[in-house]
Amino acid sequence: MGFRFVKGAAACLATIGMMVPQARILADAPPPKPEAGKTPQINHIPDLILTEGGTMTGRVCDKSGKVIEGTKVVLKQDNKVIGTTMTNKDGVYSFKNLKGGIYSPSAGNTEGVFRAWSEKTAPPSAKGHALLVMGENGARGQFGSVDPTLILLTAGVIAGVTVGALALSKINQVSDQVNNINASP
Repeated sequence: MGFRFVKGAAACLATIGMMVPQARILADAPPPKPEAGKTPQINHIPDLILTEGGTMTGRVCDKSGKVIEGTKVVLKQDNKVIGTTMTNKDGVYSFKNLKGGIYSPSAGNTEGVFRAWSEKTAPPSAKGHALLVMGENGARGQFGSVDPTLILLTAGVIAGVTVGALALSKINQVSDQVNNINASP
């Protein structure tokens, strides 16, 4: 009976695997083709302009765009905390006396990474502030970021495979009994 159960489970898994679309394959779009003469940037770190006195300015908001007042913002460089501050009533924070380099401001479990430049050396694409959207930047891999639909879908597939394997096992038992009856004199 144990081997038949495993055999039935394997058949169910194979059937489900063919019937359920491969979400990962379907979700992946082909990568955009780079323009002639340009190299695509894979891990883009946004450029940021440091204003007078080496000041980095930013804003903290939620997913709807509403600014968040009174949020603690921690600034790190090379995983070392170099400053902390709180957002004002407009959700704005700032850090002074910085030099050009890579900085990681964070608020709660949200973290951003920015390449800071002085006003004189900043590229034209550099922005004037560092935006942190609560729950968006760096939230990957954090507790609570798993989609509940995916959990339910996985549980449903496991339940379906189990029920299918049990049904095939029972069908095999009945088939054996019928074969035994037909084989009797």
